[in-house]
Amino acid sequence: MNLRKKLTFWLVGMVLFVPTVTFAEHFWMGLFAKGMPYTEQSFISNTKLSNFNRAIDREWSNGFDIIDIEYGDDRWMAISAKGTGFKQQVYLHKRDWKKFEAGVEAYKKQGFQLLNVENGKGYWLGLMAKGSRYTDVVLKNIRYEEEFLKEIRKQWKAGYHLLDVEPAEGTWIGIFAKNTGFVDQAYDNLDDWEGVPSAITQRWKEGYRLNSIEYGAGKWFCIFVKDAKKREESYSINSEIPDFRKSIHKQWDRGYQLIDLAHGRD
Repeated sequence: MNLRKKLTFWLVGMVLFVPTVTFAEHFWMGLFAKGMPYTEQSFISNTKLSNFNRAIDREWSNGFDIIDIEYGDDRWMAISAKGTGFKQQVYLHKRDWKKFEAGVEAYKKQGFQLLNVENGKGYWLGLMAKGSRYTDVVLKNIRYEEEFLKEIRKQWKAGYHLLDVEPAEGTWIGIFAKNTGFVDQAYDNLDDWEGVPSAITQRWKEGYRLNSIEYGAGKWFCIFVKDAKKREESYSINSEIPDFRKSIHKQWDRGYQLIDLAHGRD
């Protein structure tokens, strides 16, 4: 896919809407779905981690929970929502992976479950919550891609589903859990963006929805799931932050809720 200057488009179901067809190498993607339990949503963004931390505190004080964190193009972003069912949240950030793992284990002993891992500016960030439906949450750090893909199949056989993927700093991070509510799961691991829209469309035809998407190690990793109840999905892509914000609000106006963020390139 040859990308230039600025990119904006929406894809809903199996119909592509292209209000602007100009492109850029790096871009933001927002994944949306209908039928989610959230009663209200917000979106925060900042280039400084300290300011981002304060923004998260403000969201919590206003009754929101954080459901996803993403880093890209020297910027931190997060989705917040009400109606998550969470009882309490924490998040931790460490430069050293071993210290990060130790922090996750310490909070786990207090009843928190790991939901999301993100890497940016040399930091590992972990989003954790009490009150999640997930059980037996497992964090895996695997050096090589092929070994990570084998681990996914191993976890599936053991009754787990993959919640989140973060390829960063020469390793592959995965969060697995039981009691996800998913009926089935699949993934596509693609070398460039050009193959992503067709992969999503094909999985939609097979009855899956895109639950999470991540870019890292030069790959687009798409996690698909089947729910007991089918949900309509949409996604928006923008290279500029102001355009991305506008796309999010347009999707909200159309009755969709933002469930995942990604930043990557073609």
